[in-house]
Amino acid sequence: MEKKPFFQGLAKKTIAVALAVILWAFTNFELDVERDLRVPLHLSGLPESLIITNKQPDSVDLSLRGPRNLLSSFDYSNKSIPVDLQKTEQGVLKIDLKRAASQVVPRGIDIVAARPTKLSLNIDRLVTKKFKVKPVLGELDSGYEISKDIKVVPESVEVRGPASQLATLETIETAKIKLEGEKAEFTAPAQLQLPSQYMEVLEGDHVNVTVHIKEIILTKEFRDLDIVPRNFGELEYSTNSELKATLVFDGPYKTINNLTSNEIKVFIDGAEMGESRQKRLRVKVQYPSSTNLLKLKSLSPRTIRVRVKAPPVEESPKT
Repeated sequence: MEKKPFFQGLAKKTIAVALAVILWAFTNFELDVERDLRVPLHLSGLPESLIITNKQPDSVDLSLRGPRNLLSSFDYSNKSIPVDLQKTEQGVLKIDLKRAASQVVPRGIDIVAARPTKLSLNIDRLVTKKFKVKPVLGELDSGYEISKDIKVVPESVEVRGPASQLATLETIETAKIKLEGEKAEFTAPAQLQLPSQYMEVLEGDHVNVTVHIKEIILTKEFRDLDIVPRNFGELEYSTNSELKATLVFDGPYKTINNLTSNEIKVFIDGAEMGESRQKRLRVKVQYPSSTNLLKLKSLSPRTIRVRVKAPPVEESPKT
């Protein structure tokens, strides 16, 4: 079989190769190609005596322009934009992120834009200061009160943070301590609440708070209660005043609130007259004895003058 000459169709082959070379060159050397990247931001070298007190972005969005082959070969997966803070001082530091990004972008690639364009750092001195702990208490149940000073252990804590923020702070508060349902002394742990994310407690993050709770003692007055005569039988008697009394009781909130006049008996006892025709009788009071916490604080009147009429003298029969 006759072989085809090698140079047969050479012109067409040459044209095809030339077109491929031109296309490759056009593709790889075009200067107007753009690419958007997100590159991490890395802050380093801040002296231990300083602290940054405002939130910073984690990364910077870059718009790059350059030859396609350079952009496609630029491996940014292990790159970050460095910001060296070794020579930083207290105050506000402003950094041009476009200029900072130029440290990691290869020569031949232009940075069209950086978002954000600038980095603003608030730099403050890092100091330590001792503060008294202030417990924050919830609402007590009705009828209860705190009976003694609240005990906090430890009473004070050391806090480290920005000098300007610590200067305006007077105490460190706790999380709110629930008092609802508590009716006696109790101790509970309470989390310390720092007002800034840039502060930290040096030892521990909570304190123990002891609260003494007792029922409130109230006073209640009853007016115009009837003084009932007892054990006078058929004796006729008179008194020097109206048989009405005013009483004042002290007692725990719940007990005193539930006490009604129907449960209180006020009386004088005719049996105490004896053979006397006139006598000052003590006014006596009976009230619920289920609790010894209820106390009669005052009673008026305390005595009633009673006069018993003499029985009629029987006449002797005439003889």
